[in-house]
Amino acid sequence: MQEPSVFNVFNASAGSGKTYMLVKEYLKVLLSTSDINRFKNILAITFTNKAAAEMKDRVLSNLRDFAKAEIVQKKTKMFIQLERETNIQDVLLHERSKKVLQSILYNYSAFNITTIDSFTHRLIRNFAFDLGLSLNFDVEMDARSLLYEAVDLLISNIGEDQELTKVLIDFSLQKANEDKSWDISRELKEIAQILLNENDLLHVQELKDKSLQDFVDLKATLQKRLKSIREEFTEIGKQGLQLIDDHDLNHGDFYRSMIPNHFKKLAADFKSAKFFDQSKLKERIDERNFYSKSKSDDIKTTIEQIIDPLLELYEQSENLYKEYALYSLFLGSLIPLAVLSKINKSLEALKEEKNIHLHAEFNQLISKHLRTQPAPFIYERIGERYKHYFIDEMQDTSKLQWQNLRPLIENALSQENSSLLLVGDAKQSFYRWRGGKAEQFIGLSKNENPFFTEKKVSPLTINYRSYSEIINFNNNFFQFISKYFKKQSYLEIYLKENQQKTTDKIGGYVNLSFIQDGLLAADKDKVYAEKVLEVIDQTKGNYDYNEICVLTRTRKQGVNIANHLTENGIDIISSETLLLENSRKVQFIIHLLSYLQQQSNKEAQLEVLYFVFDHQNIQQDKHHFISELIDCKTEDFFETLKNYSIDFNYRTYSQLPFYESVEYMIRSFKLTKTSDAYLHFFLDEVLSYSIRKSEGAKGFLEYWHEKKDKLSVVVPEEKNAVRIMTIHKSKGLEFPVVIFAYDLDIYRELNPKTWYPITKKEKFHDFDRLLVNVNKSLENVSDTGSKLYQQRRNELELDNINLLYVTLTRAIEQLYIISEKRTLTDEPKWFSQFFIEYLKAIDRYGEDQDEYNFGSKERKSKKDKALQKSFDSGQFISSSWLDHNINIVAASNLLWDSEVGTSIIYGNLIHEILAKIKTKTDIENVIELYVLNGTISSDQISSISRTINDVVEHPFLKDYFQQNLEVYCEREIVTSDKEIIIPDRIVIDENSKTTIIDYKTGKPDKKYHSQLQKYERSVNEIGLQVEKKLLVYIDEAIVIEEVH
Repeated sequence: MQEPSVFNVFNASAGSGKTYMLVKEYLKVLLSTSDINRFKNILAITFTNKAAAEMKDRVLSNLRDFAKAEIVQKKTKMFIQLERETNIQDVLLHERSKKVLQSILYNYSAFNITTIDSFTHRLIRNFAFDLGLSLNFDVEMDARSLLYEAVDLLISNIGEDQELTKVLIDFSLQKANEDKSWDISRELKEIAQILLNENDLLHVQELKDKSLQDFVDLKATLQKRLKSIREEFTEIGKQGLQLIDDHDLNHGDFYRSMIPNHFKKLAADFKSAKFFDQSKLKERIDERNFYSKSKSDDIKTTIEQIIDPLLELYEQSENLYKEYALYSLFLGSLIPLAVLSKINKSLEALKEEKNIHLHAEFNQLISKHLRTQPAPFIYERIGERYKHYFIDEMQDTSKLQWQNLRPLIENALSQENSSLLLVGDAKQSFYRWRGGKAEQFIGLSKNENPFFTEKKVSPLTINYRSYSEIINFNNNFFQFISKYFKKQSYLEIYLKENQQKTTDKIGGYVNLSFIQDGLLAADKDKVYAEKVLEVIDQTKGNYDYNEICVLTRTRKQGVNIANHLTENGIDIISSETLLLENSRKVQFIIHLLSYLQQQSNKEAQLEVLYFVFDHQNIQQDKHHFISELIDCKTEDFFETLKNYSIDFNYRTYSQLPFYESVEYMIRSFKLTKTSDAYLHFFLDEVLSYSIRKSEGAKGFLEYWHEKKDKLSVVVPEEKNAVRIMTIHKSKGLEFPVVIFAYDLDIYRELNPKTWYPITKKEKFHDFDRLLVNVNKSLENVSDTGSKLYQQRRNELELDNINLLYVTLTRAIEQLYIISEKRTLTDEPKWFSQFFIEYLKAIDRYGEDQDEYNFGSKERKSKKDKALQKSFDSGQFISSSWLDHNINIVAASNLLWDSEVGTSIIYGNLIHEILAKIKTKTDIENVIELYVLNGTISSDQISSISRTINDVVEHPFLKDYFQQNLEVYCEREIVTSDKEIIIPDRIVIDENSKTTIIDYKTGKPDKKYHSQLQKYERSVNEIGLQVEKKLLVYIDEAIVIEEVH
């Protein structure tokens, strides 16, 4: 039967059973037809992997329940609702569920409950060829690190591009003149991020045709005008003072000398003059208060005669200052903006070199290339045709993501038996910085409808999560503070849409406390941490640690609290405080890798010695121990450490693959006496890196310094420990007890910027928009600036009140808010001031009272006894391959059984081994490495070793394998003809005399002479003087031939 298309929007406040509703609606679509493959035509999109996994699990779990024979007699709540809403008999619903479940399990890849990011990635993969992308590209999730690398690459090229070099040097000097750091990398890295920000995409495109010279010319124009403005200020100041002097007036004749002082400042240095809301003179002018009542009538009359020309001059200065402030704003970001295209080119070069694409650019690619494609074509390419769309967390779906989905949805809704279901909550939107805007969902939940299908909006009004005291507190508090919103649409979502109904969960507890205002930062941190510990101690007995979550706005705040709790014996779970970099053993490995990578790095060497001294419990003077080792050469350094029971062989380490070299460190320095989760997870990271990259220790150290603040130990959620997390990470979660610590200024923002539209383009070299800082100056420069400033303030109000809403709605049974007692000067701008104003409004506030309670502390819920016991993973086990007595045979070894095979492999293998040998002492370690990797079997060791020793100890060659030589094996050299040559061995003695050695197999042949002569010319070109050129023929006997 054909049914018309359906478009539903659900307004789902916190705890309103959103996931349950989504699953129910999904099952309705799934089971309302006899088509057991209907699921292939449904696309459900969520915001996070966790949410997608939960929805999938719930759908399958319900289908499993429905597929059981007893469901008809023992109906679940979901089954009863579906039976009622679909008008399908219970037996038929049961039979369909069995068939649908089986079909899903047989075609699981077509069961499309996924994240928006996964879906966009899938589209990109399917259209890679059309988009001109490599078919085997990798996806880089960390856009920021790659952007920073692109900026560093750009800066490293200073000197090659003369135009760019001049611009960046001038910018650096300008910063130095302004008493700022001359380092320009911070500003460039900051501006680079707009390349991937959806909010800036359109405006960045407007600049694509602008050259670096266009920006330089605009800068010159702005600076020229600023210079003339300074001169005009001086002239206005002089005119004002002259007018006063010409009428024989003293400066004191004016009210507090305000007007003369203003002109004096303009004449001397206009920057000391005050304008707009900083100017008290402005208030006097508005009041027309120019002189005190005690002045004589003559003075008053004279002032009245000249006040209009003086006010006209004042107005000129005010308008001039607006122009000066605007031009200064333009200049502030102009040079970083000017090099944006250069940064983008560096970024593209890096992406091409690494064969990667940034996940952050997928939405842009789809918008640019695919959005205009017909929907049937896209469906054909991805292998699915969707008729039913479910989109969760619509308030976090970016404008670009929504625009990209709309053509597909529109195509589906244009047909019968199709549907769209959107779920969101504008009160939980705070991802504006990555394109998610509450306004988009506000519009969709009110009058906006981008489709021809009739829309139905339904609020989910019941809070199933929290107990009544918490629901009532939040209802009343947020309704009260809604009046402070300047924008009507923001006010309404809290005034009208916030009121939630309670369930039968009666009770609960809210505690609101304040610490003293005005404390120093360190003292404040200490007091907050102590208050959190006090709350946790109060809940002992009623709640287990794993039922408690501490929420903070920033990671730094969370770390402070976590450290204090740990010091007081409280077990915690926190990705921020379980960072791998916090482990002293991990720090030691990083320092050791750094030292081995750069042996002149004394700081790293010193850190290694500090750790060894403590870890080995060395019983001697620390200073003596360090002095003994700090100046040792690398091999001597580790040889001396053997005296302290550390058996680390530098040559063995240098021959091992990267991952195994780290394990070798751990074994050699005895880091595994006890189980250590940090080491386990660190090794996982090393292994993961080794699989993906081949740069070894050097590359890993760079990777580590970029990622170390994100890499942490993963702890099971069931562990009985207090959770500590930022508010952003808590979204969608719930906890029996929530403790929210610290205060927040809702208008505070780090280096905010916005795009200022240019109206008179001819004055600004035809630029459409320029990037400016958002500050008080912007509000005063023009009506446009004022609107931009107020819009930003409105958005900050909503985003940060939303942040508070998400925080206070995580609690199930008990909510503790710890804030500061701040004095209110104007309107509230701190969370604490909103709390205080609310307490005043309900007549509960007392100046001497620091704590307020709502409800009872008595626990109403039943305690969950099923806690996971701690599991000791035992001692870390790591051993060398040699200890396992296992030989891995390489495929190439199969050729050794044939005469032809021997001749093919023999020369290459000898070459390889000799390339790794610098001195005679290397032979044993290098051959051991080839045994380990399966290239040489145990019965071949003797013959290979004999051949290598014959070369190294040959009377005419042994001098070239001594310790005191500079040796380069198979080092690439670029010739003057841009050709790459790779001599087998270059040896430079202490007198800078150079010998080139090349290995050959078989009989001597003069055809190799020209090759060595070419090597000689190239080596001489790089400043070395070749004294000898030797061909070493390796066969049954070693033959040496000197080439002249």
